[in-house]
Amino acid sequence: MDYNEIKRKFKLHFDLELNSNPKLKFLLYDIFVYGSAYIVGGYFRDFLNSKPSRDIDIIVDLDNDRLIKIIQISNVEFSINRHKGIKLHFDNIDVDMWSIENNWAFKNQLVKLNENEKLNSIAKGCFYNYDSLVINIHTLNMNIKNYSNYILDKKLDILQKSSVYKNLNPTTEANILRAFYLKKVNRIEFSSNTKWYLIHKIGEISDAEINPLEKLEITKSKYKKYQDELTSREIQQYIKELYNSNDFDRQILLEL
Repeated sequence: MDYNEIKRKFKLHFDLELNSNPKLKFLLYDIFVYGSAYIVGGYFRDFLNSKPSRDIDIIVDLDNDRLIKIIQISNVEFSINRHKGIKLHFDNIDVDMWSIENNWAFKNQLVKLNENEKLNSIAKGCFYNYDSLVINIHTLNMNIKNYSNYILDKKLDILQKSSVYKNLNPTTEANILRAFYLKKVNRIEFSSNTKWYLIHKIGEISDAEINPLEKLEITKSKYKKYQDELTSREIQQYIKELYNSNDFDRQILLEL
């Protein structure tokens, strides 16, 4: 599909979603009075690949206090997680929503938020290229460049090179499992940037005198798709493959 065809078909697709979840539709109308909203990651990717979705990730260009007030007035059931993400429960789908000021990459000033190009800034703020799909719900303007590169190159890349950016990402173990999951189901390779991150983060877990496999198994128990697709033996094998191909630090050793 070309750009305009994607926009046309996504509008039809999302209109159906909103019609089956009217509380979400009216909440978004209230948000649009004050700011913009962007769908990020899996929901848009599922649409492009003709797959069903269980949830939607939305970044809202409003300050957090105003966003919370709008949600409270809507009487939608919601909860707030430790990263200040807002989980909303609707009839047919769940939504994870963040104020743009609470997105970890912007909050820590790891990615510059360009006021004139927020769509592109949000795309750059995604951790993996696999998840870097952004569409403005109102205008339907989009950025799928990084995801398109993932598809073309069959290579998982971390978009930012900065060590600070990678170290401050709050979901280390989930990032590792996501990489292994994608390697298995999509048969992709890792970029040197991704490989460096995985090796060093697994090394940090080991340095803390924690068995990396056990640590990853604990995190895996929170994600059904990883439980379904990744066995302990496979995780162990992927870790060994990383260290066998390690070109960054030949001194790193792991005991599994």
